[in-house]
Amino acid sequence: MTGCIIVIALLLPGIDVETLTADLHIETGMAYIDQGLSDKALGEFVTALEISEDACEAHLGLARVAVINCSWATAEEEYSIYMNLKPDDYRAPLEISEMLLAVRGRSSDALEYAENALALAPLNGQCWLVMAKAESRLGNVEKAVSWYTRIIIEDADLADEARVQMGSLLFQYGDLSAAREILLPAAAAGMAEAHHFLALIYMEQNDDLRATDSINRYLYIEPNGIWADSARECLEGFSSGNHPNN
Repeated sequence: MTGCIIVIALLLPGIDVETLTADLHIETGMAYIDQGLSDKALGEFVTALEISEDACEAHLGLARVAVINCSWATAEEEYSIYMNLKPDDYRAPLEISEMLLAVRGRSSDALEYAENALALAPLNGQCWLVMAKAESRLGNVEKAVSWYTRIIIEDADLADEARVQMGSLLFQYGDLSAAREILLPAAAAGMAEAHHFLALIYMEQNDDLRATDSINRYLYIEPNGIWADSARECLEGFSSGNHPNN
């Protein structure tokens, strides 16, 4: 395939063969990431940079591979290179913010990168979402709730995810009624996490019937989910007459 493209490029005046070939490797690498083939993706990005030092998108790809491999320092370095080469692209600061939220002690840095991404793409819902996550992680509940509310109102594609995260935050701070009201539409939309947090809320309220229903709905949607084992333990507790919170 690459050979065919090179032949075509040679027949067309003004075509930069190196750039075209490097771009093809980058496109292939990004496709490999989408398929979960990070090792193959890594090879494509390295090849792209060997062909052309100007293949800056390859640095974004290398950063994404490093994130998948939990190589935070490498990812941050590659994101930084890309941001220097493409300062107007919001994706790198957005993605590095999301990454740093998973790194202990880097929440303030995550917020700074989120603000940078927001400045570049002020109407982008993903930027609003990472702002909400960063504010939440820093304990700025009102600011986080404000961002989540904006997403719920203005971004239908991200509304249910925002509801789950906002509901989790409100539950964490003990506002069970508000958390429940926020989570119910997401649960109705089939969000497994929403059912998980609703179950926790109902258990706190000693509403075993609704808690059992929410647990069963969670397990139906995600039988092998990250909370599946604890969910089954809770069901066993209910069936044996022992409330899980006791």
